[in-house]
Amino acid sequence: MLRLFLVLALVFTYIVMIWGGAVRSTDSGLACPDWPLCYGNFQPPKDTSAKLEMGHRTVSGLAGLFVLGTFLLLWLKHKGAPKSAKIAVAVSLFFTFSAALTGMKMIKSEAPHLSNLQHMLLESFHIYESMLIMGGLVFALRFLYRRDYPGFVPWWAYAFAIATMLTGVLVRYTGSGEACGHEWPLCNGKLIPDLTNWQVALQFIHRNLAYTTWLAFLLMLISSPNRWTLLTFFLINIQFVFAVSMVLTGFFLPLVFLDTASGFFLFAWLTYHLQLQKADQLKVKPAW
Repeated sequence: MLRLFLVLALVFTYIVMIWGGAVRSTDSGLACPDWPLCYGNFQPPKDTSAKLEMGHRTVSGLAGLFVLGTFLLLWLKHKGAPKSAKIAVAVSLFFTFSAALTGMKMIKSEAPHLSNLQHMLLESFHIYESMLIMGGLVFALRFLYRRDYPGFVPWWAYAFAIATMLTGVLVRYTGSGEACGHEWPLCNGKLIPDLTNWQVALQFIHRNLAYTTWLAFLLMLISSPNRWTLLTFFLINIQFVFAVSMVLTGFFLPLVFLDTASGFFLFAWLTYHLQLQKADQLKVKPAW
C-alpha cells in the first residue's frame, strides 16, 4: 500500500506540473476567477480555458491526497522506516500545503497576468514548490526501496542542472522567453548582447548555464562511460533540443509542452540518481 501511494503521489505530481505548464502556456490561469471552485460551484465549466484550469486544480487535489496518504502510512504504519524517507515525505507534504496556499494567492492577486515583479516571483515560487514536492517524493522512493544505491550523478553536475532549471522558470514567468528574439545561439543578433535590460540579462545567464550544464554532463560521461551516464547525457540533449526548437519556432505550443514535460522528468531522473551516502538501514519490505 505504501509503495502504491508513493508512486501515485509521484505520478500525479508530475501530471500537475506539466498540466500547470499547459495552463500557463494557454494563458488559462485566471479562467476560473475564484478559488477553490470555478465560478462558485462544482459544475464543470463550459469554457475550454476554464476546464483546463479546473482540471489542473482537480489533479492537484488528487496529488495532495496521495502525498498525505503516503505521509500517514509512512509515519503511522511503517514506524521502522528510514528517517531520511520520513523527512523527505514530510518536506513534500509541507510544500503541498504551501503550494495550495500559493495557488490561492495567485488567483486572488491575479498573478497570472504577470503585471508586476511580485506576480512574476509568486508564479516562479509556485513552480519551485512543485519541484520540492517532487524531489521529496523521489528521495523517499529511493531511501525506502534502494537504500544501498550510491547514485552516479555528481553533485557539481547536478548543481549546474538545477541552476539552469531554476533560471529557466524565472525566464518563463518573467516574460523573458523572447528577450533574445527567436534566435539561437545569438541573442538579438549578438553573441554577447546589451545586458542593461534585465530580461535580456536573465535570458543570457540561463543560456550560458545551459551550455555549462551540457559540458558538465559530457565530462561526466567521459570520466565514467557506461549505459547510465550515456542515457543521462542523452536526456540532457533531448531537453536541449526542445528548448532550442521552442525558441526558434517562436514558442510553438507543442514544443513548449514537450520542453516542460521533459524538463520535469529530467529533474526527477537526476534527483533519483544523485550521488548520496547510504541511507539508514531499511526495515520496510523492499518493493522490487
